[in-house]
Amino acid sequence: MKSHISATIDQELLGELDKFGQEERRARSQIIEMALEEFLRKRSRASDEIVTSQGRFVGQFSREETYAR
Repeated sequence: MKSHISATIDQELLGELDKFGQEERRARSQIIEMALEEFLRKRSRASDEIVTSQGRFVGQFSREETYAR
C-alpha cells in the first residue's frame, strides 16, 4: 500500500531528479522510492557485515594452556 508524503527537496537535486525521470521515463515518486530502497538496503547491509582485517595470528596456541585453568 502506498502512502502520500510531503518532502522539501533542494532545487538542484529536484532538477537532476526530473532530468533522470525523463531519461528513464519514470515518475518522481518512483525514482525517490527506488533511491530510498537502495539507501536503506545499503545501510542495513553495512551493519550486518563482519569486520575483518588483513592481520593474522603468528604466535602459538595451546589448548592445554587454555583449558587447564
